[in-house]
Amino acid sequence: MRRLFLFCVISWLLVQPTAEVRAELVVVVNARCGVAAMTRNEVINLFFGRTRQFFNGIEAQPVDMPDTHPDRARFYNALVGKDLSEINAYWSRQVFSGRMQPPVKVGSPDEVLKWVVAHPGGIGFVELSKADARVRVVHELTSK
Repeated sequence: MRRLFLFCVISWLLVQPTAEVRAELVVVVNARCGVAAMTRNEVINLFFGRTRQFFNGIEAQPVDMPDTHPDRARFYNALVGKDLSEINAYWSRQVFSGRMQPPVKVGSPDEVLKWVVAHPGGIGFVELSKADARVRVVHELTSK
């Protein structure tokens, strides 16, 4: 009887969906740019081209990743609750109208860090575990 009970419990545990473990995404800036923290709205304004400078006057240089990288979808979903088709449509309208260009895209989180470090106004997003002393975490994103 006990073995039957254990078998049932183990079988039940095996069919339960497992929680997906996701690392937290953070927004990082060049450690020397003088920005210590940013609000969600400030991050939105920089990544959507509505603002071109940090509060201290340094020109912001946002960097993004390609659609194929899963962190890009997670970032925009957490930031503005939109999927990539909506983000890409927004940028298509901006480019077509001649208003502005989207952020530069690089292929990986390591390249995001290199970009941010190489540009005084660099700003990007990576998993918290990838942020190091070369960059400063200025905003933490929570998944929606």
